[in-house]
This record gives sequence, structure tokens and C-alpha cells, in this order.
Amino acid sequence: MKEYRMPFTSDHLIDQIIDGRKTASVEWLDKQGELNEWDSALKTGRVYTVCDSNRIPKCKIRVVEMELCRWDAIPERLWKGETNANADEFRADHGEYFDDPKDDFEFLAYYFELIEIILTFQ
Repeated sequence: MKEYRMPFTSDHLIDQIIDGRKTASVEWLDKQGELNEWDSALKTGRVYTVCDSNRIPKCKIRVVEMELCRWDAIPERLWKGETNANADEFRADHGEYFDDPKDDFEFLAYYFELIEIILTFQ
């Protein structure tokens, strides 16, 4: 069975997933050209192993939904799922990630559920 993986921009975000606080994330619409063996394409219903910055598996999530979003209309469930207090805080947290987008900028939001925490012993 093929394993699907995904990294996050910060190990702190993975901690939020494991703690049950983070249930959503975002991606550029044109990310497909940057995929590799450590970063699989997103698909609803698929289970992904989330790896930390050292490529150590930390947890598994299942993508349950995706939606197209605009910078000037951040859905409440997205900013809450990203652990933000409101849409303005979401924009402040993601402005650099999206290279200071304009109001009509579109991006992909995906929502997920935690399936498994992977315990690693060193």
C-alpha cells in the first residue's frame, strides 16, 4: 500500500495537530510542481503521514474536505481550524507564507482529522 506524506512549515504546527487544536491548513493552488517523495498531492479521504522537519513521522491525518478560498473572505472554520482568533489574525499569520497576497488571491484550504499519533523512541 502506498504511503502518502506531508510536511508542515513548522514542527510547532505538528504539535498543534497532536494536541487536537489544529484541524485545518492551507496550500498554494499551484503546489503540484513542488511535490516529491516527502510531500504527496492532497486528496479528500486520503490518510497522510505527517513528518517533522527531520522527516520523522509524527502522526497520521485524514483529509476530510477541501475548499477554494479567497484572501478577502476567510471562512470561520478555516481560521478556527488554524488556531486563530479571527480572520485578521489568520491573515497576519499567513501573509508571508502567501507572499503578501491581494484581496482576490485564491488558495486551497483543507480540513483533516487526527487518525494516529506515532510514538518514536530514541
